[in-house]
Amino acid sequence: MEKILRQIEALLSREGMFDRWLQVEKALANAQGKLGMIPKDVAADIVSHAKVECLAMEKYDELYQKTGHPMVSMLRLLETAVGGEAGQYIHLGATTQDIIDTAMVLALKGTLEAAEPVLGAMGRAACRLAEKYADTPMMGRTHNVQALPITFGYKAAIWASELYRCMERLRESRKRILALQMSGAVGSLVSFGEYGEKIQELMAEELGLSVPDICWHASRDRYGEFAVQAALLGACAGRIAKEVYELMGTEYGELSEYWGAGRVGSSTMPHKVNPTNTQHILAKASHLRYGAAEIMELMLVDHERNMQHFIGERTKMEQICLYTAEVLDRGCELLETLIVQEENMRRNLNRLGGLTQSEHIMLELGRKIGKQNAHEKIGKIAVHTFQEHLDFEEELCSRAEITKDLPAEEIHDLLNPLAYLGKCPEMAVRVSRELMEKFSGKVFQ
Repeated sequence: MEKILRQIEALLSREGMFDRWLQVEKALANAQGKLGMIPKDVAADIVSHAKVECLAMEKYDELYQKTGHPMVSMLRLLETAVGGEAGQYIHLGATTQDIIDTAMVLALKGTLEAAEPVLGAMGRAACRLAEKYADTPMMGRTHNVQALPITFGYKAAIWASELYRCMERLRESRKRILALQMSGAVGSLVSFGEYGEKIQELMAEELGLSVPDICWHASRDRYGEFAVQAALLGACAGRIAKEVYELMGTEYGELSEYWGAGRVGSSTMPHKVNPTNTQHILAKASHLRYGAAEIMELMLVDHERNMQHFIGERTKMEQICLYTAEVLDRGCELLETLIVQEENMRRNLNRLGGLTQSEHIMLELGRKIGKQNAHEKIGKIAVHTFQEHLDFEEELCSRAEITKDLPAEEIHDLLNPLAYLGKCPEMAVRVSRELMEKFSGKVFQ
């Protein structure tokens, strides 16, 4: 799968930012020209020059030092490029925040569109793992302690399901997040005269955005929603990464990141196969969660507009886009190349010498003497077995109070972990097939 981090870096670069500003200015001029608010030939002139390559961008920093205003500095360069009377019609009726907000929305749009195929590929990789290892037994763990047997395919199917919910949330929130901002100084549209709402419609159509029901200069929940969605995606990917990281530990040895020729784990210990991708995912996922919290703080805008949220908001939103891209790139690579150590999974099934089947024994015994009575009896034997490092089957079979209701042969069969997998194999196959089809479809329409 082609990585998207470089693509997002280009989108959010200095040149990429200016390009997005100019896309908005071009759409504004186009709309005003079509409506007759400005002459059509003037609109065409503005549109033809609203490109980074047409502007003397090397003069931008000098202008910014003089004006102290990022947008005015760019507009003066555009005015010079357009020249003559046409330059007087640039940015007519708009306010700086209209342009900057819409340009940021275009960045979010680009991020979502780039993320779509990678998230889909990541989900499909989880589905393939789920189906391939649907019957591969491993020990399920609760509270970081061996609990009951499951299959690795079942675990991977849960990952796939979690990732698909991320995909659904992104799809459902897309219309809310990707909304045009173009309404003038206080959002009243007064500067556009009778053309305000029609300008919004035409611009939104050209830029591939939705038309907001009302100005959102002071309402930063759209950015907040994107940040939260990114944090949720990061947390889901982070949970998968943490699971791989844990199970990659030497004492588990059940999973491993791919380790190819030329890869180096340690500068001093040649044997090290380090969990590189997982640690990167966990770090970036953490940044996404804290980034979302910071965007929440920046939502407290007073009156119709202020600058407080602008100070740091764009930088934080850009970081969120970049971290999302890296989480997806690394998460996709992790799942597509994951190494599953089936032998170690089987070996760990019996690490506690049958103790993990205590529930199976207890339930069967409970059918004859009552569940609570069985729990008390088996519990005492299990604790003694664990503390003294004994064999659970031998301890059970040596007690007449148990064997009078459960013969030794039955005890032996009940202690087989492969006989206590429940619906794990079936669920893994069903979920993997259902979600594979969904992950293969186009997410964002």
